[in-house]
Amino acid sequence: MVPILKREILVVDDIAANLKLLSNILNDEHYTVRVAINGEMALASIQAKQPDLILLDIKMPQMDGFEVCKRLKADPKTAGIPIIFISAMNETEGKVDAFRAGGVDYITKPFANEEVLARVHTHLELNDYKNHLEEKVDQAVSEIQILNDELEATQKEVIYMMSAAIDERSHETGMHVVRVAEVARLLAQLRGVDAKTTDLIYRAAPLHDIGKVSIPDAILNKPGKLTEAERDIIKTHSQIGYDILKYSKRSILEMAAIIAQQHHERYDGQGYPNGLKGTDIHIAGRICAIADVFDALSHDRVYKSAWPDHEVKDYIQQEAGKAFDPKLTDLFIHHFERFLDINHHFTD
Repeated sequence: MVPILKREILVVDDIAANLKLLSNILNDEHYTVRVAINGEMALASIQAKQPDLILLDIKMPQMDGFEVCKRLKADPKTAGIPIIFISAMNETEGKVDAFRAGGVDYITKPFANEEVLARVHTHLELNDYKNHLEEKVDQAVSEIQILNDELEATQKEVIYMMSAAIDERSHETGMHVVRVAEVARLLAQLRGVDAKTTDLIYRAAPLHDIGKVSIPDAILNKPGKLTEAERDIIKTHSQIGYDILKYSKRSILEMAAIIAQQHHERYDGQGYPNGLKGTDIHIAGRICAIADVFDALSHDRVYKSAWPDHEVKDYIQQEAGKAFDPKLTDLFIHHFERFLDINHHFTD
């Protein structure tokens, strides 16, 4: 039997003869051996430097082996050290108590050299395997997280590219969907929306106008006033966007379907496509309604020039309880400068 070299074993026993015997057995196999004559000394020694394995006597004055073991197992820093109990007790109850306390094995006095070495070697190897397995698990978890992060980044990029392509048809820049997402996230955070939902809103918001893929260019890019019939066609993009996304079971696309359908609903029930009112409109729809209008008014469109900041602020404030959720509107107005900062940071 060839033990792993340079392994350090702490032997704890209040009888000097036992310490000497065990030390000789282990030293002959090239283990490094430390000794302690009581529980307090053992804990101090372990605190100074952790051994690879502990041989621990049960019956000792003041602090017995069970108590030493329980203290070590209660500390995350030392809980993983394998402990083999040594005792003259050979009763089943004593062995059961040893395992309950956290020991991995039990050796009965008087010691048989080969038994001591076999058990020590076995538990050092088992501990090595356990530690190696934990490292492999940690590595696998890390790799899965990296793949998940890459997948999320790719998903986000695809969503922005799709959204930007839709905006380009209506002569808007890709920054529109970026700003809408940033404004929606900030407003959700200010409203106290839970972190998971806020993140879904942020990642799904760029798809709010995906239904415009079905709107003819002549209507989408018309510089003048739309006719009633043309407005009706434009309004269909909300339901079409929902119909495009509604079959997905992915949480982001489920949220995107809600936003696509509801971001033109009005708090007073006069919006489209379903005339939803008040809190019957999903919080994501109510948030993106403000975010979309804020960005549309603040920037040039084929049918209008950008409004001055103060006019944008006044309009949104006037629409509290009409187009927009009044609580969200109050938050938006109170933090208006922060939303302007988003405009200034993500410029066309």
